[in-house]
Amino acid sequence: MPISVAARKGVSAVAAQAADERVVLTHRGHAIAVVDSAERIDEDLRRIREAARVVVEAAADAALERRPAKLDLAAVCARLGLDERDVRAQAADLAGR
Repeated sequence: MPISVAARKGVSAVAAQAADERVVLTHRGHAIAVVDSAERIDEDLRRIREAARVVVEAAADAALERRPAKLDLAAVCARLGLDERDVRAQAADLAGR
């Protein structure tokens, strides 16, 4: 959403929209800020922490030679509640940049 549109709508309207979906504020086509719900931010933080824990556990296990350091993407996605196809699509998009 262009920042000029957000300014016309007002903070209350932008916050209400952010309750339903992330609102990316833009200026001249470039993202400059994100307005999001506290619940969604908390859930994202929980997922990031869980992902970090999975990676650290895998590294620790590899160091102790209990299992290979290779992480199974499908298992990690299932554990974090992510769609593996979405993760692969995002990775392909980032690789193509």
